[in-house]
Amino acid sequence: MIYMKELNQKDISILRKLAPCSDSETAGGILTTLSRYCIIDKDDFLSRLKKLSDEELKYLAERAMDGSECLLCIAPQCAETFLDAIEKRLSPRTAGRLREIFESTTGHEK
Repeated sequence: MIYMKELNQKDISILRKLAPCSDSETAGGILTTLSRYCIIDKDDFLSRLKKLSDEELKYLAERAMDGSECLLCIAPQCAETFLDAIEKRLSPRTAGRLREIFESTTGHEK
């Protein structure tokens, strides 16, 4: 079952950094909103991820690991871009754990 996540203030701050939006547009996950509604293509998605500090990217990775950011809801090409960014900027181990979660929930493999 997929549910709409209520964003906290940190979530809203990160979402607004990635894609300026009004209060009414801050429902659902950060990555879902960005990948489904705010970007042109995966290169646009990557350029927005580059705006994040490593700490903010780590926060999103942690939210994806605990399920509060839904990897299932992200456009598949953006999920791979997100995982590659985690691997390059944070750690291959974290990216590997997230890839396992993504592949087990979606059936998509790299």
